[in-house]
Amino acid sequence: MTVVFDGICLGDGPPTGVARAFLTGLAAYTAAGHRAVLLLPDGVAAPELPRLEVVAAPRSAWARQWQLPRLLRRLGAELLHSSVAAVPLRAPCPTLATVHDLPWLQPGLGEVSSWRRRLATRAALRAAARILVPSQQTAAEVARCQPAAAGKVEVVPHATCRVPALPEPSLRTGPFLVLGDDRPRKNRARVAAAHQLLRQRWPEAPDLQFVGPPGAYVDEAQKRVLLSRCTALVHASRYEGFGLPVLEAMAHGAPVVCSDLPPHREIAAEQALFVAADATEALALAMQRVATDPDLRAALATGGFARAAAFAPERLAARWRALHEAVRR
Repeated sequence: MTVVFDGICLGDGPPTGVARAFLTGLAAYTAAGHRAVLLLPDGVAAPELPRLEVVAAPRSAWARQWQLPRLLRRLGAELLHSSVAAVPLRAPCPTLATVHDLPWLQPGLGEVSSWRRRLATRAALRAAARILVPSQQTAAEVARCQPAAAGKVEVVPHATCRVPALPEPSLRTGPFLVLGDDRPRKNRARVAAAHQLLRQRWPEAPDLQFVGPPGAYVDEAQKRVLLSRCTALVHASRYEGFGLPVLEAMAHGAPVVCSDLPPHREIAAEQALFVAADATEALALAMQRVATDPDLRAALATGGFARAAAFAPERLAARWRALHEAVRR
């Protein structure tokens, strides 16, 4: 089966979030022995994966609508698996769209979207044969955005690789770690305020380190070191379609303090400290608890590490392949 993957998400700079989740799945898919063709925006470095053919593709939305159908015919595509919620409406083969989140349905976030983008998203949801979402929350948002598409939704959580074994607790002498960009929904100002409040009460509290674009990007190797040494991951975002940093931290044996969002509950179950995203005092207290209670840190690390096994890349690749075969049939 010739499956073509649309890697348009890889054209937005160094891979984080959506792009990182897509690359993790693609690597596991090809490692399982499945051949894949990757459409890559011009100028983006190709990932070095076995059984992967890379083909240059246009970037702009209008060019993709007109040129991708011809490209798919030339490649003999039997299925197009898009990494985002955008598919060519006149594709010569079935298409699979991925909806990570729909923040414009949440007016309180202040993240606006043009009417053109909203219209294009709804059109793609109508056209796609299947719609992949990483959480039950995003599934509900798709149904709200395009009710006719609700029956095509498949909840397929993102994946990440675990370290071989739990890091030694004695190595966790690093800062509180925050992974993510600086969009308002990531709630960095609230986390900083909570840490400042903690420092006023406990001057010896661990430092706070923000990591992520635009000014503090780290590669995967650096991120693994940070996750293996941090006192805890703090992820107090106000909205998420999934919450990949929570999963990445658990897979590295890092205790997690996170906002009480449905996707975070889907990932961590009971293996995290949950707080309200707008509760500065509660967030400061949770950070203090995890930093001063070694038994709690150990329980969160052990439980989270075990929980992360359910999100192995091999499971994601198997789900992708099963969906590809179902759509082809």
